[in-house]
Amino acid sequence: MWYLKNYDELTKEEIVAIYKARIEIFIVGQDLNYQEIDDTDKKSRHLFEMNDVHEVISYLRIIPEKDKVRLGRVLIDKRYQGQGKGRALLERAKEVCKEWFIDTIIEVHAQAHLVKLYESLGFEVVSEPYDIVGVSHVTMELY
Repeated sequence: MWYLKNYDELTKEEIVAIYKARIEIFIVGQDLNYQEIDDTDKKSRHLFEMNDVHEVISYLRIIPEKDKVRLGRVLIDKRYQGQGKGRALLERAKEVCKEWFIDTIIEVHAQAHLVKLYESLGFEVVSEPYDIVGVSHVTMELY
């Protein structure tokens, strides 16, 4: 089931499930060492899908900024990768952003190996590659 919630609308169980998924994918799964939980969560809308046992299948946060909206912490649980869940999540995020943030640029700091997926959804690379905690990224935008 899909959910779209502000931080203060999330239940304690949802917050734990989201943080668990983010830590599993980004900290453990990619062997990264950084502060995963931050204050950006408080100003974000959280778009996520959960399975029947209340585990996060896919997740991203939608972060409103002055002249754009940014997608962050985009993840698919490893058990669901390769099943079109990433495309479904990003399509849903595009719909939400177009509804809530009319005529606003959507930005994502995409891991370099995912550029083709984002391009297939209409995003364009607008930066040279750069490093975030040891992982190559590019900034991409959808107009």
